[in-house]
Order: sequence, then structure tokens, then C-alpha cells
Amino acid sequence: MVRIVDEGTVLLGQVALGDLGIVVAAALGHCAPPGPVSLIDGTRSAFPQPLLCQHRRVERIEAWPGEHLTLSTGRRVFVRHTEPEGDGDGDDRTPLVYVHGLGGSSTNWTTLMRELHDDAAQWAIDLPGFGESPPGDHHTVAEYVADVVAFLETFDRPVHLVANSLGGMICTYVASSRPDLVLTLSLVSPAMPQYRLPWAAQATAVMAVPWLGERIIRSAAYVAPEKQAERLAAILFADVAVIPMAELTFAAEQRDQWMSRPYADTVLLQALRSIVRHYTRPGRESAWRAASHILRPTLVIMGARDALVGAWGRTRWRRALRYARLVYMPNTGHVAMMEHPAAVAGIIREFVRDASRIRTSASTSRTPGRGMPPSVAPLSGESTHATT
Repeated sequence: MVRIVDEGTVLLGQVALGDLGIVVAAALGHCAPPGPVSLIDGTRSAFPQPLLCQHRRVERIEAWPGEHLTLSTGRRVFVRHTEPEGDGDGDDRTPLVYVHGLGGSSTNWTTLMRELHDDAAQWAIDLPGFGESPPGDHHTVAEYVADVVAFLETFDRPVHLVANSLGGMICTYVASSRPDLVLTLSLVSPAMPQYRLPWAAQATAVMAVPWLGERIIRSAAYVAPEKQAERLAAILFADVAVIPMAELTFAAEQRDQWMSRPYADTVLLQALRSIVRHYTRPGRESAWRAASHILRPTLVIMGARDALVGAWGRTRWRRALRYARLVYMPNTGHVAMMEHPAAVAGIIREFVRDASRIRTSASTSRTPGRGMPPSVAPLSGESTHATT
């Protein structure tokens, strides 16, 4: 009986850890012998050779540079930043700010930031305890909302706010409570309460159970890295073969670096348990209530093959925020900005362009209200964006 429980916790651990956003790898193939291989810059890949056979372009990539900042909340965060090329003076383009998901980091946005490099200045934050940011005393949705608000207050204008997964829930609260800080809101697979959960989300929720979550993480640590890679890739992506090998290697390195820190498990479990508590909040206190009060133009991107956030959630978004723009991506998993960065960049670019054409009393109001008024109807609609 003990052995069965142990094997079960190992399996749950492999599945549950799939929401670590930056954890990416492919299933092993048979086109070359296993073992690390040299990359074109002379370094060694952490992945077996079969993975490289699926990707022709193999080159090192680096994240945008960044620095540590101390927020008005008293917590320190690491923020990556890139400016568009040009003379650098008098640029009045609205900045883009990115917020990652559970277990992720600012490097989740590296490829998307590259696609939008010439559009505007971009900022990607590591929430406390994730990425390069030191941990705080607590790691809850409410505290992360306060951190994001504090960071946005450092800008001299409202920003285009972009978020994924847990970051989507956080930024829903931010946009609802502080519309003066947000010009537009773009959400990629936002983790919002759902009564019907995809299979990976069900397994992930098991980790929120006291004691069991700690046991799952300890058990998963003994699973072979190649096997973890297979499971995690199946959870995060619809088709991992479309992702350049350099991106996979870079993401795995970032994930290993974070998970080696002594506080990583504690931060992960605290944040996960906070998400579950928000999933079970009554209607008047739920994240959907906050969503219904968003004044800003809102874009929601959902992947048809997302194993963590069900694509059927776009129906709930339509009810909560009548004039949101919904985009359904059939061949996409949980992290569309990593799987199809060019497509996501195009969708966000078009949305921001359309939103900039609308300047009504509602779109510039600083007072929260219920839903977007009919005057922003040109931003609404639902479409399917096919990717190849």
C-alpha cells in the first residue's frame, strides 16, 4: 500500500509541476544516440541529441538585461527591460509590462519581447520568490496584486499590461481596482476559477492539500529529468516541435536555476494554495466579480489544447466582460507566447492599435464601473487564429 501511494505521489508530482511555465522539453526521439551535444557557440546542451534533430536552428539566446527594484510594498523584485532602437529621446509610445504565471519568470516573455522589440519599451517582472526576485514573507495572490500595483505606480502613464496564467488572475484584480494604471489588458490563458478543470489542473490542485503537496514535490525530485521533460512538455505545449531548441535549452536552464534555490518549493506551494483559495471564493468575492468591473479594453487569448486552463473559459469571459476581445488558438497549449510568439505578437499589436483609436469617457475613466460600455464595441468579438 505504501508503495502504491509513493508511486502515485511521483506521478502527481510530474503532472503538477507542469505549471512551471518555464519548464519546457520534448519527448525523446530515435534519430540519434542520447547524450549532451555541442551548440554552435561551443557550449553543451543539457538535452539529449534526439531533441536537437527536431530543430534545425541551434543557437544560444539570452534574456533581456534587468535590475532589482524595491517596491513601495517593501518587497524587492527583479525587472527585465528593453527599449526599441532609435534616438531614445521623446518616445511617447505606451510601455508594455509583462507578468508571468505560477513557477514562471520574466524569461517566459523573452521571445515575445523580441517580436515586439521595435513597438515600445517593454518591462517584465519576476514576482517575489520567482525568477531572480528574492522571496517575501508571504506569496499570495493578494500580495502579488499589491506588488504589481506598486510597480505600475512607478510609471508616469498607464501601461499595456500583459499576463499569463496566475499572472492573468493577478492582473484582473489590478485592472479592476486601479484602472488609472492600465491602458489595455491582454491575458494569455488566464487562471480564473472554473468548475470544470482540465486534467493537468486537477492534478496540480492536489498539491494544495497540506502535507501531500510537500510529499509530491519531494517524490518528483527523484524522477529522471528526461521523463519529467516529456510530461512537462505535454502539459505546456500543443506541439513542442515548433519551438527552437535554443529556446527549450534556455527555458530548462532558467527552471533548474530557480528550482535549485532553497525557498522555491515553499514559494510554489504558497502561491498554488492561494490560487486554490481564490478558486473557491463565493461569487461576490471571486476573480470573476473583479473581471466584471474592468473598464479597460481587454484581450483574452485561449489555447484549444491548454491542459491547465480550459478553453471553454472564454464563454465565462464573454458573460463577465461583454466587450472583451477573445482569440481562440486551435493548435496552442498553455503558454502561447512561447509556443507561437509571432502570432501572439501580431494579435497584441492589432489589439493595441485598435484600442488606441478609441478615446471615450469610459476608456479614460479612473473610476471602476461594471463592464465596458457599448462605446468600445469595436474592440469586442471572438475569432479563431490558426497557427502552423
